[in-house]
Amino acid sequence: MMQAFVYRENGLFTLEQRPVPEMQEAGDAIVRVTLSSICSSDLHIKHGSVPRAKPGVIVGHEMVGVVEQVGETVRGFRPGDRVAVNVETFCGECYFCRRGFVNNCTHVHGGWALGCRIDGGQAEYVRVPFAENGLSHIPAGVTDEQALFTGDILATGYWGAQIGEIQEGDTVLVLGAGPLHHGLCPAAPPGLHHCCGSFRGAACPGAAHGNCGSNG
Repeated sequence: MMQAFVYRENGLFTLEQRPVPEMQEAGDAIVRVTLSSICSSDLHIKHGSVPRAKPGVIVGHEMVGVVEQVGETVRGFRPGDRVAVNVETFCGECYFCRRGFVNNCTHVHGGWALGCRIDGGQAEYVRVPFAENGLSHIPAGVTDEQALFTGDILATGYWGAQIGEIQEGDTVLVLGAGPLHHGLCPAAPPGLHHCCGSFRGAACPGAAHGNCGSNG
């Protein structure tokens, strides 16, 4: 058994004892979670703003850990590897995946599934479908704390800059005071001029990369 943080009903999360997840598909991996974080999307679930969220699901989609098991079709990962887990699970083969819109993956376990429709990572262990697509190796010398935000915050900010077709020298307005704003600014191309709204006066992280015209 393991401890897990579970969505029970609107307004109610509980800490429970749950079975350790088992392999279900050949492309799965089981990851022992060493560090996880809370996303504002978890709060949306709590407040009833995510109709697809299933009562009884273990929440959490921002996590890092150590691979415990891999399925027979998984290549590039093995037990003992330190990994960051992608917020999206995706097949890599459907119409949307082939065009880079993995958040719209049409597989039953595709898109935002972890911590919403299938058990996520605010637990001691998590099953990751499509592990080859959903895991990233953590390099030696990078701590869990440093790697934690790559699977959602940094990746989402980078993707936002990419699909917005932001080019070097562009001037853009980044709206929002949440952590994704802090993922977008460092991910933006060098030479990009930003006007950033920072959270409670905190300095924009893009300033360290020469990407921000604001001091917070």
